[in-house]
Amino acid sequence: MTDHYYTSETENVGQFRCETTFIPSNVTFSTDLPASFEGRAEFPSPGVLLGSTLASCMMSLVSVVAARKGVDLKGMRVLARAAESSKGIEKIELKVIMPLEGSHPLRAMLEKTALSCPVRQALRPDLETPIEWEWK
Repeated sequence: MTDHYYTSETENVGQFRCETTFIPSNVTFSTDLPASFEGRAEFPSPGVLLGSTLASCMMSLVSVVAARKGVDLKGMRVLARAAESSKGIEKIELKVIMPLEGSHPLRAMLEKTALSCPVRQALRPDLETPIEWEWK
């Protein structure tokens, strides 16, 4: 039985695979452990999703700030890589590809905005999150 106070439910379905359901829309996705941890690696690992979550949060926040200034960031992309070891996730590397010229007047503001994303703020303080920016 699902308690509607929560927004997601995750179930272990065996063979190191989990299925998560986003309760409001009933959308389900799967995660696997990496092969190096005896997983099937057919779906993203939780570490990959953490990197993607950070990328989505940064991109969403930057897009809102830009839109408020009348700038559309359609086409913006963020590549993410969680560097994992037997100790866990050691670093999340990001590459932000902006559809704007490097000389754009909002550049500094948008880069600073990305650093204030709530997901980044929730990560442990010693987790490195280097960001490479690529402007048109």
